[in-house]
Amino acid sequence: MRLILLFCTVFSLTSLGQSSFPDNWIGDYDGQMILANMGRPNDTIAVDFTLEEVIKDSVWTHKMHYYSEKWGDIIKDYLIVAKRKENTVDYYLDEQNGIVMELTYMNDCFYGMYEVMGMIYTTSFRKHGDQLFFELYAASLDKKKLSATEPDENGEVIKVESPKTTLVQSVMLSRKK
Repeated sequence: MRLILLFCTVFSLTSLGQSSFPDNWIGDYDGQMILANMGRPNDTIAVDFTLEEVIKDSVWTHKMHYYSEKWGDIIKDYLIVAKRKENTVDYYLDEQNGIVMELTYMNDCFYGMYEVMGMIYTTSFRKHGDQLFFELYAASLDKKKLSATEPDENGEVIKVESPKTTLVQSVMLSRKK
């Protein structure tokens, strides 16, 4: 009986602590984004980020403002949209231009992947204390390393294709005071 009570207590505490979105995420943030591109020196640009609720429990703004001397000011004004069904929630990043990408929310982090113009992009957007950490990786799908296992007893060979990451963007966003 004690074991069951302990399990239920741990399970309920764990499930309560797993999701802080959107409540602990909403607000204004800023930081310095590091841009790393294979074969070029790293660059940094100032970034402001705002997350606000638009429609209760279902739509939030996801607005990132980049301040770049090289490329000028760039604003990415997206929406995070939640679609609820039974006991699950599906999230989407809506770029408000016809492009909508799936997001997965696990362990206080959004994960996304998308493919465009021969490149694959992987993103993570994580809550860490009072900060948000955003990271994007990109790799060309045209240039992949191919490797394979030796045939097993059934003659089956496992082939693995691995694209090389050539671009990384990352920023630790701190809540504005």
